[in-house]
Amino acid sequence: MTKLMVIPTHTNVNLILDYADAFLLGYTGLSMNFVNTVNIDEIEKLNVILKKHNKQLWIALNKNFHNNELSNVKEIMEKLSKMGISGILYYDVAVLQMKREYQIDIPLIWGAEHLTTNYATMNYWHSFGADMAYVSGEITKKEILEIKKNTTMPLIVPVFGHLPMFVSERHEVKNYLTHFQISENSSIYYMEKEGKRYPVIDNDYGTFVYSHFILNGYQEYLEFEKSNIDYVLLNGQLIDEDVFASIVKMFYQKNGSDQAIDELVAMPTDKGFYYKETVYQVKNYEN
Repeated sequence: MTKLMVIPTHTNVNLILDYADAFLLGYTGLSMNFVNTVNIDEIEKLNVILKKHNKQLWIALNKNFHNNELSNVKEIMEKLSKMGISGILYYDVAVLQMKREYQIDIPLIWGAEHLTTNYATMNYWHSFGADMAYVSGEITKKEILEIKKNTTMPLIVPVFGHLPMFVSERHEVKNYLTHFQISENSSIYYMEKEGKRYPVIDNDYGTFVYSHFILNGYQEYLEFEKSNIDYVLLNGQLIDEDVFASIVKMFYQKNGSDQAIDELVAMPTDKGFYYKETVYQVKNYEN
């Protein structure tokens, strides 16, 4: 049976506790594309609650690390291992290497977002010690199902929420505001282009741009379940907490539809890349 993994709207999980199987949260200062993050003390308290309800807790350490951060990453990994959380989502290969080198007993999800696009690379990292893969949101449904047939690695497939488009350690928005002497301080900004409105976050860790639409993969989720996809991911970030709770419940009870979700979010939705193949063409240059 396909499990529901969620990135909650806030670190308070009470509204969706009964309807989700697994929770994915970013670690403060060591994760990317997480609006709300948690520290080690908050993780410890949350892990106790989730274990009582037989729920999984996964923590993201998914940024590219500088050398001076590695000792802290190792320390956090060892603490999370001792807590017995379900595992870690990682981007930087240093996390996998430290697990091997220091024999840290904790499962790992390879979550390189734009790179987790094929079963050959997944199988390589699986043989190297990665336990699961978070499938890129930029490949088709057909390709996702092909990966499932050709790997023994458990998969996590995104089916709902804003998709990450761009990350920079530079403060693109804050630099712009400073340069033009604009006095504005917001937790979220919007970039408008060609009639589309993209959420932008500029915080202590850089600038993050998300899709103008919310991925609505409810019908695809039902198909993924028939194909024994291990987890689907619902991302509640930048979405009203009550609305997201209703959507998670709808997925859990399997009593929804694409249209019902569209009506709940009251924002532009899309099928993302499920039916959009990426085609590379070589331009013909005239002599």
